[in-house]
Amino acid sequence: MQNTYDCNFNAPAMSIPENVSTFPKLLRTKAQSYPNRRFLGTREYLKTGFRGAYEWYSYQDVDRICALLAQGLTEIGLKRGDKAGIISPNRTEWTIVDFACSIAGIVLVPIYDTQSAEDIAYVCQDAELKICFSSLDRLEKIKAVKDKFETVVVFDDRVDDRAYLQQKLDAKLLPASVYFQPRAQTVFDEFDKEEGIYDPAPENKAYPKVDKDGYSDQICRLRRNQNGFFTYKIEDKWLSILTKSAKAADVSFVSHTFWKLVQLGYEKFFSKETNEMAYSNTEVPVDVHVTTPDSLLSLVYTSGTTGKPKGVMLTQGNIIWTSYVMQLHRVIPEDKPINSLKQQMKSRQEYQLCVLPFAHIYQRALQSVSIFTAGALGSCQGTAQMLQDVKELRITFFVLVPRIIQKIVEGVTSKLEKSSSIKRALFDKFYGMRKQYYTKIQTEMNDQTWNDFMNNTQVPKIHETQKLSRFDYPKISNIVFNQFPQMLGGRCRFFVTGSAPLAQQHGEFIAICFNLHLFEGYGMTETGSHGCVQSIDTVNFGQIGKGLDPNTKLKLLSVPEMGYCVSDSCIVDLGGRSEMINCPRGELLIKGPTVFQGYYNDPVKTEESFIDGYFTTGDIAEFNPVTQEVKLIDRKRGIVKLSQGEFISINHIEDAISKSRFVESVFLYANRYHPYTLAVVVPNEAYFQQKGFKSGENLSRSAAAIKMLTEDVKRVCKEYQLKSFEIPKVVVIESEPWTPDNGLLTPALKIKRPACKAKYEAVMLSIIKKLDKIEGNNIEQYAEQVIRTIDEGSHISEVDSISGYSGVR
Repeated sequence: MQNTYDCNFNAPAMSIPENVSTFPKLLRTKAQSYPNRRFLGTREYLKTGFRGAYEWYSYQDVDRICALLAQGLTEIGLKRGDKAGIISPNRTEWTIVDFACSIAGIVLVPIYDTQSAEDIAYVCQDAELKICFSSLDRLEKIKAVKDKFETVVVFDDRVDDRAYLQQKLDAKLLPASVYFQPRAQTVFDEFDKEEGIYDPAPENKAYPKVDKDGYSDQICRLRRNQNGFFTYKIEDKWLSILTKSAKAADVSFVSHTFWKLVQLGYEKFFSKETNEMAYSNTEVPVDVHVTTPDSLLSLVYTSGTTGKPKGVMLTQGNIIWTSYVMQLHRVIPEDKPINSLKQQMKSRQEYQLCVLPFAHIYQRALQSVSIFTAGALGSCQGTAQMLQDVKELRITFFVLVPRIIQKIVEGVTSKLEKSSSIKRALFDKFYGMRKQYYTKIQTEMNDQTWNDFMNNTQVPKIHETQKLSRFDYPKISNIVFNQFPQMLGGRCRFFVTGSAPLAQQHGEFIAICFNLHLFEGYGMTETGSHGCVQSIDTVNFGQIGKGLDPNTKLKLLSVPEMGYCVSDSCIVDLGGRSEMINCPRGELLIKGPTVFQGYYNDPVKTEESFIDGYFTTGDIAEFNPVTQEVKLIDRKRGIVKLSQGEFISINHIEDAISKSRFVESVFLYANRYHPYTLAVVVPNEAYFQQKGFKSGENLSRSAAAIKMLTEDVKRVCKEYQLKSFEIPKVVVIESEPWTPDNGLLTPALKIKRPACKAKYEAVMLSIIKKLDKIEGNNIEQYAEQVIRTIDEGSHISEVDSISGYSGVR
């Protein structure tokens, strides 16, 4: 392959141990090694109607439920290679279904609840789904395609769902009993003491007393039957409490509940006379050799921005590799952990809140990261309750997107603005003190990075342990900042973020206030969410990091038609030192053990997506040889991910905008830092004149012209059924025509995107800063800010913070 550059990260060699090389092996290995550790947690349902503490299934519990469910799937006729759909928010059953399917060799196909009815129908047909799992609140999304499934299974592990189903579903479809119930924190505290990982809730958090089974009389619980198991039926007195906020759901097409399928599996292995004691002492058999690392694990359908969704074929080995490498190199055990009683522990169990949706392969890989550490996974109630759940769970690490980090920063600053002048002054004083310390460390680290580069001594740093608090900030600053770690439960030591670049100021704010490690990563569905991850020690944000293993190869391919070449040079500005360095730029290509097997039923698209065994990501990247990090700077295929994680098609939106009679030419501006788009338009002056504007009038500085054009662009975009985040917030008018002579059009009269980006990006960023301060959706105010920005002139330094490119080649 010519015109390429191999990104070399000097990553250490590694391999996957055989006993955890597939998901069935991973689960059984951890269940045998850590049977009584917390694994899957959900917040209790209290008799008051509120949610309480987390209650838990252990690793042994989950291992058994998965084995029984896998057998239940076999009992209803599913076989290896069949496809199972799933549509649900994150919850305990999601994980269990995922592992049960992998045990049985059934391919799981997540359905996004944000997909259109047309796309859902397409996925169901293309994947040839035999069965679909759904939460109660998502049944409506698959009602229109119910005839495509032989079986529809509704989730019923939560007592609120059981209460609803008890009243709405035929009793014959409900199990008589269930074999497990989640147990309270205090039960697991006793197990933790035996293992040396006891870390109870802080003294100011008192959990209610529990009985011998670990159940409090404050929660809506199930009663035991004569065999020692739990009756499925909810007591009538709790039904109204549990279903108070339930939305009506059509359950007429439901054929099984989750626990009914588990019961079918149980009846295959045990007789009806088996009691709880005999059952608990028997390991449910699982053939962990049914699947191999090469077995298809999942079809994950991409969002289909420019066409029908594509089914990405991912194997067990793809995701196992991603999870194992991430756990090995980035989830570093805490150094000398101390519990809430100030006692030394042997180690600390990891706690993760599952915030990102399981429908994305990234969260499923992160789930396995926790399992590799024998960690605990808590379900999140939703975005509104996320920080409550974080504090209740007392997470040890937090995986989130920059948009959530931005909201955390804005929440803190907003609260500060409303506080007294004394509190604000104290915060500013001690923040400045910590900022000074942070800058000192940053300078030292950047100087060391330069020295390593100049002396050619760059060697990956291997961490064996990681401190709970990252920096030794001046102790007096704790007067203000001790409260910040407690917002997360007091034991969170790092944040991981991805999906969009993190702004430097936001990264620094988190590191200073919360005193933890924060780093970014990059991966795609097609690469099993694997690719690059920053060092846990990074102090420079906005990059996607470096490769973690030598088996994963990253290469840059020149894209001369866009002006990106592996021979490019740029000014690397790091720690106050600037040097002109060869910084190869081009399309990022990836090859390795996590790269998908192809697009399902689409060999043509599969073949188009690979060059010499490398997957072509469509991302334009730059390799910085000083930091040995990769940075994303553009998209080849005109697809951009906005800061909230939504993908947009630049070409598709520009095509819609061009249908406005006011528009001669259009350039859409969007980047990964912001949640909306802007457009630059060369106007059709003749049409403006028809609307009453004078010939020769400077339309770019006319608020009336900008308003009229923006409103018409919004109209045509809506006619083309564009989503709100795709439609430009405001349109900027360019009075100078674009031509091949001024370098903004090709000889074929097509837009030269890099040239337009270079010309307009500074102005766009200045406009965005002003628009972000405007409340509501006022086009007149938007137009005024556009004109003010043009009159003020742009600032090229703002461009550098986004692209990192100086324009020198």
